[in-house]
Amino acid sequence: MRLLVTGGCGFVGSNFVRYVLQHYGPEMVTNVDSLTTGGLASIEGVAEEFGDRYEFLRADVSDADRIDTVLTTHQYFAVVNFTGGAAHGAAGTATLLERARTHGVRRFLQVSNDGALPLVSTGQGNQAATDALALEAFHAHEQEVIITRAACNYGPFQAPAEFIPSSIIHALRDEPLPLFGDGSKMRGWLHVDDHCSAIFAALLGGEPGTIYPLVNEEKASDLEVAQAILEHLGKSRDLIQANAITRDPRMTVNDDEHLALKQLDWKPRRHFGPALRETIDWYVHNREWWDRNEEPDQIAL
Repeated sequence: MRLLVTGGCGFVGSNFVRYVLQHYGPEMVTNVDSLTTGGLASIEGVAEEFGDRYEFLRADVSDADRIDTVLTTHQYFAVVNFTGGAAHGAAGTATLLERARTHGVRRFLQVSNDGALPLVSTGQGNQAATDALALEAFHAHEQEVIITRAACNYGPFQAPAEFIPSSIIHALRDEPLPLFGDGSKMRGWLHVDDHCSAIFAALLGGEPGTIYPLVNEEKASDLEVAQAILEHLGKSRDLIQANAITRDPRMTVNDDEHLALKQLDWKPRRHFGPALRETIDWYVHNREWWDRNEEPDQIAL
């Protein structure tokens, strides 16, 4: 089985590439990424560890000629697309869907997020448009399209501007940890390993034309997360700054939250407390990575 992963240098994409190569042994994973938002540092060591089973190509997924070349070189079982929320995600997704049909790629998995839901500012139009394109390909062409949709991810290689990495970095610098409101909003935090296992389960066993919400029923409030970070790092809770963010930038996936559990025989396995501490330690020991990827003026929830 060969997989074409697009956007495999981003947060979830890079973790998925590692996860599937380590746990499922596909014949080959081809990672196509323009490196516009992701970086090679996120996949450092993958080529050395997995040899001929992994290849990286720098290309824009909206470049039909380049995608044609990739899909002509090998026969792929599936495309797993992580680029839907990018600035030109709709154009890239349209190209990938059309080229995948032309070359007989059996499955197309669109990795979506809360950006496809209303009232989310960053990337909402991009993600919603790409999801609509994917579903249109299913209805119009009977293409085996599956969508997974997750919110509130965390784990290694997540961008420093996201809530958990941002809070860790602020705490390490003894800077205030800003919260939306009083921090009481409860969220089902999903570790990226569980996200990756769900994506693969949907890829193999998902029903075409279906959107699978990926949620963790083990919930924690923003305040509890901030307190846990400070406690693990031995920092004062006085760093918490309530009501510093006036608008909640993250939505909750409210579709059939049990669909993935019922149809895919999947459930999250990483417990939030230990996995959060593991994530904190990763950022403590990988400062060089987040220093390179940080945009200081854009740190936000």
